[in-house]
Amino acid sequence: MRDTFCLAWDQAHGAKLVDFHGWNMPVSYDKGILFEHEATRTSCGLFNISHMGRLRIHGPQAYKFSNYAFTNDLTQCPIGSALYGFLLNDKGGIIDDVIIYKEANDHFLWIINAGGRETDVEHLKRLAAGKDLKMDLLSDETALLALQGPKADAVLKRLAKDVDLDKIPYFGFGRGTIQGKSAFIMATGYTGEDGYEIMVSVADAPQIWDLLATQPEVTPCGLGARDSLRLEAGLPLHGNDIDEKTQPSEAGLGWAVKPQKEGGFFGREALNPNPSRKLMGLTLEGQNIPRSHYKVLSEGKEAGEVTSGIFSPTLKKGIALAYVRTEFKDKPLAVEIRGKAVPAAVTKLPWVRHITKSKAK
Repeated sequence: MRDTFCLAWDQAHGAKLVDFHGWNMPVSYDKGILFEHEATRTSCGLFNISHMGRLRIHGPQAYKFSNYAFTNDLTQCPIGSALYGFLLNDKGGIIDDVIIYKEANDHFLWIINAGGRETDVEHLKRLAAGKDLKMDLLSDETALLALQGPKADAVLKRLAKDVDLDKIPYFGFGRGTIQGKSAFIMATGYTGEDGYEIMVSVADAPQIWDLLATQPEVTPCGLGARDSLRLEAGLPLHGNDIDEKTQPSEAGLGWAVKPQKEGGFFGREALNPNPSRKLMGLTLEGQNIPRSHYKVLSEGKEAGEVTSGIFSPTLKKGIALAYVRTEFKDKPLAVEIRGKAVPAAVTKLPWVRHITKSKAK
């Protein structure tokens, strides 16, 4: 397994470490997942997300290439802001969901998932063959931290210099310093809360992590809380809720696909506008906990399958993302738990979202 800059700190602070896509990562620290989840919702959680991939594409053809490789439309993205979208395969399946930050018309920072650090790059290199551009792989020389929660802004304003955080819109970014060290500060996250993701040099990361972790409002958090937070926020996880066999329209993510944009995008011709299943949010009755791969039923018939499910720490109910076949979408649904059909209400996503920052206009 690969280690991040934070391994020694993790081991010294009671981390329960697991293999996550080949990375030695904490599920939680000594106070546990529920404590970390609640701390992020009420104050500020700090996450090490350095396992995720980072690359910069730049050069004369970087704009045209990035827009073709990506389903969203970078012509609608102002410099200093970012877009969410997908890399698709030739069948229209989601190789990965990514965020692209537009640094200039010829410079784009890509943030990709841990599981795509090799596959995404291989795909992009194939598409880039013969193009006048450069692809700089930043994953090993940088670290990525996430500071999330209602008090994240106050914490970072106290520590970050040479940047006006109030001028960074939601899904925007800026450059500043923390303890004199260069920091690329992005107003994005995966928790449904206001906050920032911060890219720094891997050499500077231990010092900056320790500074952030020792702030009175801040609770270091592991992957367990990150997963429960993102699920309450209705955010899909690649490998669970979306994958290379999933098309964006099936997952309710068609808003991040712009088939009419000039030049199109790779995989566009394979998209099916009328999928046979849809990803839905389900809220269960009582204290029942839905789990991945549990069957979704409708009047005794199998209607679909849960992809992600938890007992929501915030709502105190079982919640799930599940694919349901379209013929059952307007019918009563239930999740099969230990042989019992537990009624489930279709719920508009997200369950929890506290974003107060506005996007760039």
